[in-house]
Amino acid sequence: MSSKVVIIGGGLAGISAAVAALAQGRQPLLLERTAGLGGRARSLFARDVDSMIDNGQHVLAASYHETRRLLRRLGQENAIHFQQPLSIHFRFKQRRDFPFRAWRLPAPLHFLLPLLFGAPLSRSDRRYLFRWGRRFRQTVPEQLKPLTVRQWLDEAGQSPLLEQLLWEPLTLATLNTPLRQASAFLLYQVLQKAFLSSAATSGLGLATRLLGEIFARPAEQFIRQQGGEVRPFCTAKHLLREGNRVSAVMTQKGERIEAAETISALPPNALARLLADSGLSGIIPTDITGFRYSPIITVNLWCRRAIPGDFPAGLVDSPLQWIFELPHPAQKPGLYGYTFVISAAEHLVTMDAQTLLDLCDRECRHFFARGLRDHFQPVHYKIVKEKQATFLQTPQSLTLRPPPRTSLANFTLAGDWIDTGLPATIESAVLSGRMAVEALGDAPAPPDT
Repeated sequence: MSSKVVIIGGGLAGISAAVAALAQGRQPLLLERTAGLGGRARSLFARDVDSMIDNGQHVLAASYHETRRLLRRLGQENAIHFQQPLSIHFRFKQRRDFPFRAWRLPAPLHFLLPLLFGAPLSRSDRRYLFRWGRRFRQTVPEQLKPLTVRQWLDEAGQSPLLEQLLWEPLTLATLNTPLRQASAFLLYQVLQKAFLSSAATSGLGLATRLLGEIFARPAEQFIRQQGGEVRPFCTAKHLLREGNRVSAVMTQKGERIEAAETISALPPNALARLLADSGLSGIIPTDITGFRYSPIITVNLWCRRAIPGDFPAGLVDSPLQWIFELPHPAQKPGLYGYTFVISAAEHLVTMDAQTLLDLCDRECRHFFARGLRDHFQPVHYKIVKEKQATFLQTPQSLTLRPPPRTSLANFTLAGDWIDTGLPATIESAVLSGRMAVEALGDAPAPPDT
């Protein structure tokens, strides 16, 4: 090993940076404030239900090439079930449904034809979809940067059903931002890279194990085995500067860690505090204190009776957008485990547990004609509220996302929130880690093995 790189923050961006650093012959030292790695994609023990659960429902896409490469290096790609092709069971109220499955055809026909011939669309809806498809192929992405998704879609006319069936749930799931506020540019990137590139890479990636067993634990083992170091319960308090470089990191316990190179994989608010405390607020070209945030609520339920149908299920025109089955390790003997997901949950995040369960009960009656409490009979529940799940991904937020480079020669940035060209997803976090390492020395990307 030739040089030490201190990485501050052990989420997926920090993990990715450590793995990329090892591939280039650097020696990573990964500092994590909490007990373990993983960040928002971590698992935790819920004492009140006596079970390990994930900190929210995280879904990958088959097109997540950076994430899949990281999973291969950690020996975990088989822990994710990647659909081939995309398959989602959409449910309408009054027990109507639409089982969407992409066709094995060239793009974008694989995605559009199942909608045209399978979804309960009117003639005007189908005309709209044709118009939108033609416009999409002619889109210049840069021209979308000032637009919201609402403004972009309205250019092709209006289709309330397609908005409820497709655009609103897709925008909420991928951008965690309401359609009227969300960035058209970022939704275009999702559509282009994930759903409309090819049938083979259009599917979702669903974890078959808890996220901590897929990312955090294997990553810590890999980093240590390859000669790196991981320090839990270690908070960076201050950065020491010498000239145009960060020379050392001071921890909350008063330890001085010498650093040839340093990467921040902190969220923007934590990084802003660290830089302010270090007198370094001016080294980033954007105002990272300007981000606003959007919450996600996940309601984990263990029921005596199974909820009918296939999963994942998208609930059309419902505040509960998705239902997933819990991965096998989170199931309980004799019970059926599910996760109800509410993205962009600003209007619901202050609700208490019983009010949220009442909401789940009401929506089950709408979509399954059976109440949650009296029919499916939940025995246990655990509600997770991630109040700053992502930044609010509006057109204005694009100007706040900095590049990985800073004005200091040996200090770079990682995180799903930096300017990766992608929404704030797992893929963006993993990509950012590699970008941060490459920005230290313009090193080539590691081989795809």
